[in-house]
Amino acid sequence: MKRKVIIIDAHTHIGYWPTLSKTQNDLIASNQDFNISYSLVSFDGTEFKDDSNRRGKLVSQLEASKKCLKFVKENKHFGMLVWIRPHLEKNYEEIEQFIVKHREYIHGLKFHPYCSRLRVSDPRLLPYIRIARKYNLPILVHTASDTYSKIKYLEKVASLNPDITFIAAHLELLSDNQNALRALKANPNLYGDTAWVNIETIKKAKEIGVLDKIMFGTDNPIDGYETLNNPIYQSYFNNDIKLKKKEYDNLMYKLAMKIYNIKKEELD
Repeated sequence: MKRKVIIIDAHTHIGYWPTLSKTQNDLIASNQDFNISYSLVSFDGTEFKDDSNRRGKLVSQLEASKKCLKFVKENKHFGMLVWIRPHLEKNYEEIEQFIVKHREYIHGLKFHPYCSRLRVSDPRLLPYIRIARKYNLPILVHTASDTYSKIKYLEKVASLNPDITFIAAHLELLSDNQNALRALKANPNLYGDTAWVNIETIKKAKEIGVLDKIMFGTDNPIDGYETLNNPIYQSYFNNDIKLKKKEYDNLMYKLAMKIYNIKKEELD
């Protein structure tokens, strides 16, 4: 039975896992079958390949942006985030021109410290932070417990750039999420998403007063078509912690609309 609630998935991807068509088809099909109203999608901009990678190939940030743009133009109810590759590439002026030309489709930037082997606090991110400031674009940043991705690095950057909105993807993956929740509380311009976040963390977020700073996101289709069937996400769909309607709506779509400037007509 279809849910009546609006759902925005603020954290999805396409790329060569191992083929582009598979990720595109899995994302489209799962969105339809799990009643996702709208998704923000970025094209996998991993900078380094290793033995654990299942990616078919890596592509430049401009090529990735063009492929992502083509996807969102051809498929309704998708908006894009520009995935940046600041370790190996310096063509940020070209990326800025791309953003200006296609601004109506672009809702933010995406950076993955682990996939770039670069902390968000590295000076090589500064040109992109300036772009975000200039065009009022939020920046989604992968956070996790590895050496590149700890929430403390993002918190430092957020505190130094209070006029820019940052979103901590995963609320520090592979941790108990408590450092991330504290960072959200301490920094007005720092938000989070629920990708692989157990819903019990959302209960704790409510207890400490930062529930209103977290939005629904899934990493779909990182595990293929079945990603959204994972019990972690089913608990959100079913509102297992019995959030009030206003709280639930904010978590599942309203905050994403506000932070990423998603217009109501894009959901229709």
